[in-house]
This record gives sequence, structure tokens and C-alpha cells, in this order.
Amino acid sequence: MPSSNQNPVGNSKAAKFVNSNPLAPLADPFAGMGDDSKELHKEVSDNVQSRLTKAMEELKEKHRTGTNEVDDIDRAPTGAAYKALHQHQRQQARAANAAREQADARERD
Repeated sequence: MPSSNQNPVGNSKAAKFVNSNPLAPLADPFAGMGDDSKELHKEVSDNVQSRLTKAMEELKEKHRTGTNEVDDIDRAPTGAAYKALHQHQRQQARAANAAREQADARERD
């Protein structure tokens, strides 16, 4: 009976492949780190977490007291700023149309 090479052994090409899990580094990201690296990672992680916490507290306080930034037309307008800009543009267009109609009326007279 011929061999099937399903379980290769020895020096065959198939025997050189290693069965590995490509997601293993995600499961244990600190596997290759020494104790110093782990401490550094923990320090950086704590620092980032404290900054995020402080920023969130500042945002909460701004919204609670009503001192958060109001929509600015020149800086990424949203909501009410779009409405105000659109209203201003319509008023300018109406004024330009009225001036044009007056000029046309004068020319006809």
C-alpha cells in the first residue's frame, strides 16, 4: 500500500512546515516581553487612561455648565450653524435679486 504523506516525517518537504496559529500573538501580546517591558507598558497604559479620564471629565463639566463650544460656521458647521448660514445666503440672494429687478425696471423706464 502506498504512503499518503498525510502525516509526513523525516526530511520530506511537507515535514518542514510547522503547524502554527497566526492569531497567537493577539491572544498573548506580552509573551516576548521581559519584566521591564511589561512595567513600561503598564506605565504608558496608566498614563493614557488617566489623560482620557481627565479629558472626559472636562467635557462632562463643559456640557453640564453650558460652556461647551457653540457651532461655528467657519469651523465645521453642524445643526443650527447650517441653518443660520443657509438663511444668510438666502437673504443675500434675495437682496441681489431685488437690486437686479430695480436696475432692470430703471432701464425699461
